[in-house]
Amino acid sequence: MATAEAAKHTTVTVPAETGTARLYSLDAFRGMTMIWMISEGFGFLFFKDHALLGGLARQFTHHEWHGVYAWDLIQPFFMFIVGVTMPFSFTRRWEAGQSWAQTLRHVLKRCALLALLGTMARSIGAGRPVLDLINVLGQLAFVYFFAFLVLRGSARTQAAAAFGFLAAHWAIFQFSAGPGVTGPWDKDANIGWYLDRLILGKNWSGGYVTINFIPETATTIFGVLAGWVLIRPRSDRQKLAILAGWGLGSLAAGLALDPLIPGIKRIWTASFALHSAGYCLLALAAFYWLCDVKKRRKWARLFVVVGMNSIFIYLFHEILRKWLNQTGLVFTGWAVQSWGPWGQMLNVCLVIAFQIYVCCWLYRRKIFFKL
Repeated sequence: MATAEAAKHTTVTVPAETGTARLYSLDAFRGMTMIWMISEGFGFLFFKDHALLGGLARQFTHHEWHGVYAWDLIQPFFMFIVGVTMPFSFTRRWEAGQSWAQTLRHVLKRCALLALLGTMARSIGAGRPVLDLINVLGQLAFVYFFAFLVLRGSARTQAAAAFGFLAAHWAIFQFSAGPGVTGPWDKDANIGWYLDRLILGKNWSGGYVTINFIPETATTIFGVLAGWVLIRPRSDRQKLAILAGWGLGSLAAGLALDPLIPGIKRIWTASFALHSAGYCLLALAAFYWLCDVKKRRKWARLFVVVGMNSIFIYLFHEILRKWLNQTGLVFTGWAVQSWGPWGQMLNVCLVIAFQIYVCCWLYRRKIFFKL
């Protein structure tokens, strides 16, 4: 990513407050999500068997199947934020005179780069070439394209598309069958698992499936709808009321649907998509209220610094995290030997601090990597 060619196409943008410019709250929300993502649980994973901290440690893991831990919200936040950003970025392009066809070419190029970079990152991590479509960037390559196709539609059209993707996903799992498929929501025995084996010749660990991009598209379109709420001329009170109302309604809908369609993040069921979208909307409302309505921004400064280089920090972490952890142990090995889990937590926190420092270094020099 950090190549000469990438640097040549780097664009510099500064958060602003109004119109179609970047929202401070959106960069802060994105940055919080990225720090959460690179944190690897802030070291709490080493306390999973601790009598007092074990419950907290579980919140920094993905739920094994049916249920939601806090860690399960990171990818929905990321996908949702991508959707929120789209009305701002494409409105600027259209206002500058770009046609729909020109922006479509930009989207196709970006999707190809997302898939390529995601595969490269996972290949480097695996130590061998792999075709990986299940990581965040690989899934985003599909999601971004489909969300763009409805971007200029009415709110009703976009909502219908989002629920259509969720309904299609449910129907595929509910009514499809194949060798080894024992039930629509069975781990490593559902139609998504079967399709990966049939088409790709392999399955992903943890029960994840490639066709997760179908309901993930709904999550991103929910973000698009929220982005149009923020960009259009309404009072701050109206915007917050809409976001909060949608958020609470989405939480309730996800919980109500759970007995019929279990909330499973690993296959992104409709109930999980709605439940997680509720948290996304409420989090966006909270950031918008604090950063752009109340103008309380100092606390979020570090989040903004990281959020404005989200693609960079994602790839930096994915490619170098093993090396960073091993390098950190050179300096914290004594603490690990003396303090056990507390020393391991220290190492994790130092690695997080270094990654944030790199983002700060780039930010001070106005270097922002964009696709």
